[in-house]
Amino acid sequence: MDNIEVEIRNNLYEFYDRVAQICGIYSERQDHWSVIKNIPKVWPRIIYRINTEIIEQKSSIIFAEKVKSDSYPELLISEDENIQQIDPFLRMLGFCPFSAWKGMALNNMGEIVSPQLPETIQIVRCESSDDIEQWMQIVTSELITPVQFDKVLLESLIDQSGVEVYLLKYNGVGVSTILVFNSGTSTGLYFIATKKLAQRQGFAKLLVQQILSQNARKSKMPVILHATKTGEALYSKLGFLPFNQFFLYRYLNADL
Repeated sequence: MDNIEVEIRNNLYEFYDRVAQICGIYSERQDHWSVIKNIPKVWPRIIYRINTEIIEQKSSIIFAEKVKSDSYPELLISEDENIQQIDPFLRMLGFCPFSAWKGMALNNMGEIVSPQLPETIQIVRCESSDDIEQWMQIVTSELITPVQFDKVLLESLIDQSGVEVYLLKYNGVGVSTILVFNSGTSTGLYFIATKKLAQRQGFAKLLVQQILSQNARKSKMPVILHATKTGEALYSKLGFLPFNQFFLYRYLNADL
């Protein structure tokens, strides 16, 4: 688990890079940040991969000019290792924090046990049009995410190597979701969500356990995820340990 904070960070950013590539979205990598331009109503402009040099005079002037010219972004992701320096700078430019994720990683891959699924529950890899529609409906209604999925984007992701999308069904109806992204050095779990009426019934736990069991049979790479405050307790019970923190900011003048 050496350098796990770096692995958690890299998996997250490589996932966004992959989605941007699939969408054909223009992305730009400066010395101290990366930015992805937007597709209206699908993907807002996002800046990420930030380091503290963004607040140095030359970089800060360039970034401030980009923001004021409406070139840069509506959403921004920063990390705890540099947040104390960056936060005042972002607020001055009109960004406001609105959410946070805890970077977590699985502590012991050797203790993964495949769960016993009752007859009423199926876990399927999303391939059919109906499964894709159910997956999208759950994610878009239950999560605050930088990516707003449409069917074309999700189908394109499903066709990618290293990406797997699963739906847990209860009595034939989708209730929980997950996306698995293999970066080559770690496995990231994204978009873990459960329908509101089906929450607190153990569906997400069963889904994550099943994916962890499958992954343990194929790879010993670390498994990472980015948990909301609500989800952190659940993942801790599954063996995940907290590491770095990520903060999401929204540009106050942006019409999202």
